[in-house]
Amino acid sequence: MTISYEDIAKAPGFLIRRCHQISTAIFLEEIGDADLSPTQFSALATINSSPGIDQTTLGDAIALDRSSVTKCVERLQKRGLIRRTVSNSDRRARKLSSTQKGASLIEMAGPAAKRAGDRILTAMDPDKAAILLALLVELSDSLNATSRSPLNQA
Repeated sequence: MTISYEDIAKAPGFLIRRCHQISTAIFLEEIGDADLSPTQFSALATINSSPGIDQTTLGDAIALDRSSVTKCVERLQKRGLIRRTVSNSDRRARKLSSTQKGASLIEMAGPAAKRAGDRILTAMDPDKAAILLALLVELSDSLNATSRSPLNQA
C-alpha cells in the first residue's frame, strides 16, 4: 500500500501535530522575554496558584509523566522561579512553591498567554472557534485514558 503526501497531510495525527507546532510558535512569540515554554507556563501557573503542591499532583494536574514533570520542575528551580522542598509528611515527596520572581513572571506572562490563545481562536469565525474548542475537549476527554499521562480530571 502506497501512502501519498495528501494522505499524510489530511491524517488527524499530522494535523494535530501541526496545530501544536503553530500554537507553540504563537505562544513563544507572545511570551517573548519571559522565556517560558507552554509546559513551563502551565507548571509555574499551577504551582503559583497551589502553593505546596507536590510534583506528582502537579504532573496529574497538567498531564505530564513523572520524568517530564521532574525535568520541568528542575528547569524552573534552576531559574529561581520555584522552590522545591522535601515534604515533612512524606520524605519522598517534593513540595513546590513559587518564588517572588516566579510569581511576578506569571503575573507578567498571563496576559501574553491569553493573547496567544486569542490569536489562535481569532484565526476563524467565532462560531467555528467555539465548535473547535468543544470538539477538542470532547476528543481529549474521550481519549484521556489512552494517554501516557492522563489528565487528572478530579
